[in-house]
Amino acid sequence: MSMEETILLLSPEGQTRILGLSLLKRLILYARKAGWQKFWLYSEEAGLARQVLEKLQSDPRPGPEKMELAVCTPENISQLASEGKEGSPVLVLEDNLAVHPDFFASLRVESRELTEDLIFLKRSGSSSGEPSVCPGAFLVKRERLSRLLPELVRRRKAEPGSLEKINGSFSAGELIVNCPFIVRVGSRLDARRAEKLLLETGRKPVDGYITRVFFRPLSLRLTRHLIKWGLTPNQISLIVLAVELLSVYLIFQGHYASMASGAFLFLLASVIDCCDGENARLTCRISRFGTIFDISADAFLYVTFFTALPLGLYRTGSEEAWLYVGAFGWLSMISFYLQMIYYARRAGIGFNIVPIVREIEDSIHDPDFQTRADRLAARIAFIYRRDFFTTLAFVLIVIGGAGVLALLVSFFAFLEAVYFGSWSRRQLRKKTLQKLQAA
Repeated sequence: MSMEETILLLSPEGQTRILGLSLLKRLILYARKAGWQKFWLYSEEAGLARQVLEKLQSDPRPGPEKMELAVCTPENISQLASEGKEGSPVLVLEDNLAVHPDFFASLRVESRELTEDLIFLKRSGSSSGEPSVCPGAFLVKRERLSRLLPELVRRRKAEPGSLEKINGSFSAGELIVNCPFIVRVGSRLDARRAEKLLLETGRKPVDGYITRVFFRPLSLRLTRHLIKWGLTPNQISLIVLAVELLSVYLIFQGHYASMASGAFLFLLASVIDCCDGENARLTCRISRFGTIFDISADAFLYVTFFTALPLGLYRTGSEEAWLYVGAFGWLSMISFYLQMIYYARRAGIGFNIVPIVREIEDSIHDPDFQTRADRLAARIAFIYRRDFFTTLAFVLIVIGGAGVLALLVSFFAFLEAVYFGSWSRRQLRKKTLQKLQAA
């Protein structure tokens, strides 16, 4: 049975801010993303509940027009208990919890109609592999709310952290959920631990090796400070754009010192570029505009950087061959991006190179994509990831191989455009046939 309602037990600790959001607001935003529709703020002090409600409604991120936020007190809890289907589960949470973003989605998958009054949640995703109790998180049978909630609040006041021990006259059970972590924040030590765990959720599961091992450890530390300084993801994207434009200018100068500095800034911009996405995920500020801007800026700077490279070589040596190399590479890159935009629109995946790279890598398992060219493309698709080519550019330029880099870029940009043209036509043809067969 799917769940839509959550009751949040209010406390002063719920307003503790970690990575730009209060614990309470983060719980609501994570639950909202997983499909929860109604949130009841429970407190014996109606004034406190209304104050918290007003603060939440003033923030555009929870999307108040798409969900219900309301105050719940001992006086109206009976009305809430009488609404909805008998036996349906209601999630009850303490508001001072830091949870993994997947907690709510996992709970929706595992939820069921309750025969017990109270269900304790246990997580299976702990580092030790052993299930452990999720503190401050319960499923309560709807018709038992009016009796159980006051008891939960009373016990919470009398002995914080003791709610998992409640049983007495209520029937109880357990439910295993896949949740890597859930932390009750009651001290500074808890807050530091919660921050560290939440920060790690800023990673992306599709990161390449270089990003995962080298870029993310640096960018996550930087993101922590950027959030505390109040910078938004779009502001970070503008910083990245400024750094990259400076790197292009330095590359264009053509001298070794300026090129090496430009290559370093190009690499640095890739690290900082991780921060805008991390900031967006950690502060729940993901937007369509931010995604499009970030991807468009990356494509623009990729083209301009590797166009400025042969121009810089020409400025220092006056060899016209570099102009031809640059023009050939530029036309190849433009051809690729035009084809990618066309394919992305026809396939309905948006202007994003990462899903396309994943499709190319995964297509090798498709019998229709097992030519020699397909197998080669699947194996070398990683070289078109930003982390790889920015690192390669930095290394080659620093060791004096700027000319080698310019030739490699032009050659592989041409191969990229030619192969992608063939691959995208076959992929679109297959998608069209699948739609016709389904119809």
